Amino acid sequence: MTTSNEISGRAHLSGLVVQARDVHGGLHYHTAPQPWPIPHQLPRLTPHFVNRIAEVNTLDEVRRGGSSLVVITGLVGVGKSALAVRWLSSATEADRPELYAELSGLGGPARPEDVLQQWLRASGIDRPPADLRELSALWRSITAARPVSVLLDNVREADQVPPLLPTGPASMTVVTSRRLLWELAVDGAASLPLGALAPDSSIALLARFIGEERIAAEPAAAALLANGCAHLPLPLTLAGARLKSRPERGLAAAAAVLVRPRSEDPARMAVSAGLTETYDSLGATAQFVYRSLALLPVGAVDPDMVSAACRLQRNDAERLLDVLADEQLLTRGTSYVGPRPRYQMAAAAHEHALALAERVDGADERQRLVGRLCEWMLAIATQAQRLLTPAQATLRNQLPARADAPPVFHDSRGAMTWLEEHEADLPAVLEAAAAGGADEVVWMLVDAFWALFLRRHPYALWIQAHEVAVAAARRTGNAAAVRQMLLSGAIGLSSAGRLEEALTRYAEARQAAQADGDVRDEGQALLGIGACHHDGGRPAQAEPYLNQAVAVWTACGYRRGVALATVLLGEISLTRGEPAEALDRFAAAHSVLAGIGDSYDAARALALQGHTRVLLGDLDAGVTELQDALAVFAAASSTRWQARTLELLGDAYRKRGSEQAALDCFRQAAELLEVIRPEEAQRLRRQENGR
Repeated sequence: MTTSNEISGRAHLSGLVVQARDVHGGLHYHTAPQPWPIPHQLPRLTPHFVNRIAEVNTLDEVRRGGSSLVVITGLVGVGKSALAVRWLSSATEADRPELYAELSGLGGPARPEDVLQQWLRASGIDRPPADLRELSALWRSITAARPVSVLLDNVREADQVPPLLPTGPASMTVVTSRRLLWELAVDGAASLPLGALAPDSSIALLARFIGEERIAAEPAAAALLANGCAHLPLPLTLAGARLKSRPERGLAAAAAVLVRPRSEDPARMAVSAGLTETYDSLGATAQFVYRSLALLPVGAVDPDMVSAACRLQRNDAERLLDVLADEQLLTRGTSYVGPRPRYQMAAAAHEHALALAERVDGADERQRLVGRLCEWMLAIATQAQRLLTPAQATLRNQLPARADAPPVFHDSRGAMTWLEEHEADLPAVLEAAAAGGADEVVWMLVDAFWALFLRRHPYALWIQAHEVAVAAARRTGNAAAVRQMLLSGAIGLSSAGRLEEALTRYAEARQAAQADGDVRDEGQALLGIGACHHDGGRPAQAEPYLNQAVAVWTACGYRRGVALATVLLGEISLTRGEPAEALDRFAAAHSVLAGIGDSYDAARALALQGHTRVLLGDLDAGVTELQDALAVFAAASSTRWQARTLELLGDAYRKRGSEQAALDCFRQAAELLEVIRPEEAQRLRRQENGR
């Protein structure tokens, strides 16, 4: 049997879509395989690294012995991270991915799910799942055949580590911690305790900064200085950097500052003294910025953020961050997705700066600084909301005082990148805003992150943030805000498959809307209740709620709401085996949604309309409508609706006898769902395999 594919008329190619006057034969989709990007996230190699030959040899022996996990432990400032970066960089092939995570977050130990989501995005997974179990499974699948090098820095708790371990035996994971983390022996971890430098290595480290000549001119003072730094790399580096920038200062004077009677642990005192001397050498504004950074509830800072929180010009904020980085008080981040320079404060510096802030700055000023950070986050998130999901900002009459800010992005891609950058910061920022009594900021910030919830599906964060937002909105007495947070939080619950909890929230929102006489929100609650019953396989229970939503919204003239409910009613008609009725409903909804400019929801109606035409035997018209809808979902990066439309298109091709085109559609749909709905992906794989 001979088959042929012909396209008659003029064809226009656009991504996955072909528009043509006539198509004869099967239309096949073939997407070129996308190369996996190679992330290199390890911090920059410090040029001031000396000795550690014995430790490097030990690490080499561990690796030759077959261990793929090693824990480097030691005091703060002993150089655990520097050794880990140096060894991993030298032991890693150029094309091997390098992943990094700082696990000692400011709001407590970093969550493994936040780390895995960041790593998976860096590895080319646009929409990683939210559940830790699914994230770990995907991470294991990716690393089973691709060796990676991983550095888990400043681990606080042993249970942070196992979900982050790669699978392949050729991979290597290095953990640094102040704790022994003996529990990781269960995972086959080798342990390397790291001590202070030998005296001659301490002198060599100082010489990297100030040169052999100054060491030779004051050898006794150099030895005294090294001893005052407890032979620890961090205070030695601080002292060396300071002396390098002050060539007129003698080594004896520098040593005198550090060599004092000590009643506490010498190593800890050496770190503290080194940080204090560096701090004392800064200008007043740089000192203020240093103290302020320890108060900000975020994992990393950038010049725009510091400018807003510290009330500085943006150029001054950038300059001062560079000053602090040059003084070894900050490190420039390398593992962030955005275009802005970002800086992190090491744990020792953070503790030091926080103690200074609590001693120097009054409680009111500290709270005002954190409040300015929260308001800046709200202002920028609102800019992202207006670009990405403008219809969601229905309650945004005005921002709180001082919450306006210069934009940090100018297009939708930049807006989404900014939201992703600050996804892990959101819980701590919400907690800080609530602690400061800024409840309006809390619920509005959650509302402004809607595009992240909708497009990235971080279900745990979505649900947690809305619980906080509902409580904050209630404290403000803002009934409209309470209803909106209940409704958008219920969408997260239902999307995560927690339908009974979602039903409870929708019922609560409905009751509140009825009490307040808000028919729009009452209709939204009715729609949500109907959708939950529909998703739970109870169409008979769903239909009355949807009909009530139609009646409520028709009475108040809310055409969009009527159309959305009509789409679901059309799906119920299909469930009852009444495709002609379903087609009428989908067509009516599509007409309204397209007429009011809601292209995304119009595409949903169109996809279902095309599917129904296929069921009624109008294959060509149905395929065309499915293709048109798919183009909209691809442009909007809608994972779930792209996948659903591809599956419907695959069914249509199979009915038309275009088996290869059908299989291609099922494969693409499964790839999209692999990371957010793995059980659905497995079902599609069976479709792809003809089972």
